[in-house]
Amino acid sequence: MQEYDDQTVATETSDHPGQLVAAVSYIEGESPKPLQIDEIGMALLNPKALVWVGLHHPEESLMTQVLTQLDVSLESLGGLLGDLSMPRLSVLEREMLIVLPTISWNAGHSRPHFGRLACLVGERFLVTVRRGPSSPHAQLRERLEKNRGLLHAGCDHIAVEIVDHLIDQYVESYRRFEVQVDRTERELMRGTFDRAAIQRLYMMRRDFHRLHVAIEPIGEVCARVAKLDAKPVSASARLRFDGLSDRISRIDGLFDSLAEGLKFAFEAGMMIEQARQTDTTRKLASWAAIISIPTAIAGHYGMNFQHMPALGFEYGYYAVLAFMGVACTSLYVLFKRAKWL
Repeated sequence: MQEYDDQTVATETSDHPGQLVAAVSYIEGESPKPLQIDEIGMALLNPKALVWVGLHHPEESLMTQVLTQLDVSLESLGGLLGDLSMPRLSVLEREMLIVLPTISWNAGHSRPHFGRLACLVGERFLVTVRRGPSSPHAQLRERLEKNRGLLHAGCDHIAVEIVDHLIDQYVESYRRFEVQVDRTERELMRGTFDRAAIQRLYMMRRDFHRLHVAIEPIGEVCARVAKLDAKPVSASARLRFDGLSDRISRIDGLFDSLAEGLKFAFEAGMMIEQARQTDTTRKLASWAAIISIPTAIAGHYGMNFQHMPALGFEYGYYAVLAFMGVACTSLYVLFKRAKWL
């Protein structure tokens, strides 16, 4: 959980590494204007201005300074700075706080890392706080700056784009897991069980469970925002949040289908392994039965008694060999027909 995504670390360069990523004022018809923390309040004096502040692992003092500049109650400070937690929605007096889990992948690492994204949405400002491993919003910000109509639609629409960007990360995670599940299913169906394969299967099932726990409440949060009648969220944004709720439900269903497929593959692999072990046991039992005949006869005639059947018979030795050959051959044919050999 403490390892950062390589892309995240590489792209988040600012005057305050790991804290203030970007603070930008957007005014329709003008170029985006980068801001310092103490300039945020002045920028919002312009009724046409919209401010987006992006933070990554901020300290409490910095977060308090940002909220003071935005003239926001410190009541939301705990939600913005809290530890990794379940998705939730908090409706404040003039703002809306959305907390969502994030997912990212390290280069060359086969397991996801989970983080946390908090969005404080006001009428003319948006504060995003990322904690733990997560992908930056640099590309999303650039795309919105090129599409000024969407950017100036309001902070609620920017929040929609951020959640949609987060859902795209879950879609990418699904594709990665799909490849891993396909590879694991082939291993299981071949019956090549080993300790490493079982450990990978366990960790994959554990990640699936954590993804389900993280994803399912996101749909509930989006559905609640879609029904929310509050100032920070317009009717058009509520409609888009409703669409995100349906989308996250479909993705959750895809992960469930992957988990079920992996479960069935595991059960099939176990049955294949049991069948292979049963087949080996049958072969060993068949050969033990065949070998037991000459072993028993040789054991009896190896006893040093003077009076035993056929000891005085001239062709007794050959008769016993013939009997053992016929008996062993008969058993072999019977076991072969029964498909034990």
